[in-house]
Amino acid sequence: MLLTWARSVGHFSLPAQVRQRLAVPCCHSAKSRNFGNAKVLVSEVEALVASGKTIGRECTVYLKINLEIERLRSDNDQIMAQVNQFDQSRSTLVEDGDTFCDAIISGEIGKTQHMVQALGQVETLDRQIAELRSLQVSNYLDIGALKRQRALIQKNDEVMKLADQVYDALDREETLPEDGPTALALEEVTLRLRKEFDNFSHSISDTKKDLEQVVARIRSLELSLRVRRGKADHGTDLLRSTLVSGLYEARRKNAKLTRYRVQQAFNVKLVSVVERARQALRRNAAIQASIASGDPEQMGNERRQLLGDLELTRRTSRELEATKSEFVQEISHLTARLRELKDVVTPETGALRERLMGAMRGEQLSIARLAAVRRVQALDAKLLARLTRVLES
Repeated sequence: MLLTWARSVGHFSLPAQVRQRLAVPCCHSAKSRNFGNAKVLVSEVEALVASGKTIGRECTVYLKINLEIERLRSDNDQIMAQVNQFDQSRSTLVEDGDTFCDAIISGEIGKTQHMVQALGQVETLDRQIAELRSLQVSNYLDIGALKRQRALIQKNDEVMKLADQVYDALDREETLPEDGPTALALEEVTLRLRKEFDNFSHSISDTKKDLEQVVARIRSLELSLRVRRGKADHGTDLLRSTLVSGLYEARRKNAKLTRYRVQQAFNVKLVSVVERARQALRRNAAIQASIASGDPEQMGNERRQLLGDLELTRRTSRELEATKSEFVQEISHLTARLRELKDVVTPETGALRERLMGAMRGEQLSIARLAAVRRVQALDAKLLARLTRVLES
């Protein structure tokens, strides 16, 4: 389109260097971009975490994330090179437009067509640049999302490997000292995760304050624009542009708050895994100490406590199963209702979809808690069997 316009100018001829740049096609068309890779990888990590499967630096998805980050960075490098090329052409056209405008002001009305065509070419270049910048922003967002998933995998890998050390040792009926390397590593990672959680809380507080200031500016701009309804002058355009910028800033602040909350939630889950492993380590050490003492009364007390714990976990398991069933029923009901409204977008469909997401998350959390309870049950049963064998012998 740009080259066609340049040729249609007639006796107004652009410099050869500018014509050459205008002839360069945009190599980052929205049609040619490989959309969805990052989002697919993010969803894949979330699904693996939800399933409870072990994911670490050696897994395929981790390698894919690193490759996709490098691809997106390379894509952005090419976009910036293209934008720089367009900017150079644009600068020449802007200067020409100013020159023609000065000539028209001086009385050379015949330059009007030249100025209009130069301004049109600047507008087309601006649209190309805007499209490229939009793709670049999307790439940066994807890179950020992928880096957060990569950090999530790294933390998950560290925590799960430590927890596995504890449970593998218990399966072999080995005793890990409460002041040994594994116990100290578990304590260190717990403190680090809690510190990260606190840091996120401080960041959330600061971001909320920033967001309040942005919202206050938006309200002020809204009031100013209401007074100017029906106007289309420079001052009104400036207010509208500032309002749009403020709305996007509010959107970015809200997205940042969401990211902080998601990371906090994951840290809480990891702390739960670590604390259960530490509790298993301490419980095993107590049982081993009672066995080593050879005191039947002490071993009998430990046995009664294990029986009580088994009864408690069984009740908890039944309650969680009932809760899970309620979530399943709610998911089916909400899905059916949304299918009835599949061709409309209303506040009701938005509320139903939000409830559906909440029910699905609730089911996921119930499943995760059930997995933890079953692991505790299995450990208590093993320790009980070990104590019973000693007492009976």
